[in-house]
Amino acid sequence: MHDHPVPEYRVLFTVDIEDYSSRNDAEQRTLQSALSQMLDDAADSAELNRQAWERQHGGDGVYAILPAGTNVTPLMDTFVRELDAALGSYNRRRHDVAWSRLRLRMAVHIGPVHLNGAMGWPGQHAVQPARLRDSKPLRAAMGALSEADLGVIVSSEIYRDYITQGPGEPRPTLFRPVRVEMKKQSYTAYLYVPRFNLHNIEALAAYAPSSGTEGGDPPPAGRSPAAAIPADRAGHVNVAYGAGDAFTGDKVGGNKNTSYGDHHDG
Repeated sequence: MHDHPVPEYRVLFTVDIEDYSSRNDAEQRTLQSALSQMLDDAADSAELNRQAWERQHGGDGVYAILPAGTNVTPLMDTFVRELDAALGSYNRRRHDVAWSRLRLRMAVHIGPVHLNGAMGWPGQHAVQPARLRDSKPLRAAMGALSEADLGVIVSSEIYRDYITQGPGEPRPTLFRPVRVEMKKQSYTAYLYVPRFNLHNIEALAAYAPSSGTEGGDPPPAGRSPAAAIPADRAGHVNVAYGAGDAFTGDKVGGNKNTSYGDHHDG
């Protein structure tokens, strides 16, 4: 009788530094150090037990599989909020001679993954986060929102089973559904950029899913999702974190120098 590998149901996320390859050696070194510290601090704030993460580093980013039983809510709420705030603070300092702006693309997914592959983590669920992170819709959103420091894309599983079910931020109405087409694969995913209204971004219309979206809070009667989010200028949400109901509408292992999926720097 043969023993078959049994995958473990885990939360997966990856972050990537935008336009990393264009920086010189000193700038890349500074960016790596800053990102590592930001991720550790945000994880500590969200009580995500960073010492138990399975990580793979790729120079310009990190791919992590979180421990079994990880709560998605603090990852999407506190972790994302603290990471965005840290990026904003870093990007305002500009005092180091090797300083350059740090913008991140982040993807979150959940599913059964194999942790004992001979050369990494095999399986479709291990590939999906990197493909979402490098997708055209997320790049388009970040391109349209030059003031944004962090762009987040989540899989339909994360959106359907956690974002729409609450509690916590960000609320479902702050996400915009998109279709990701890459390497003969097609995914429905959901974009979120802290502090910005994605429903005003015309460039994202080309990536609209071909059919209805999955779950989510409906906008108030007679109003579109865009109208459900106040904006003080094109694309910018005029609401700060911590504003109460203002958003309502709802083991370090491996250290291999590899990155999953079909990575394209920039």
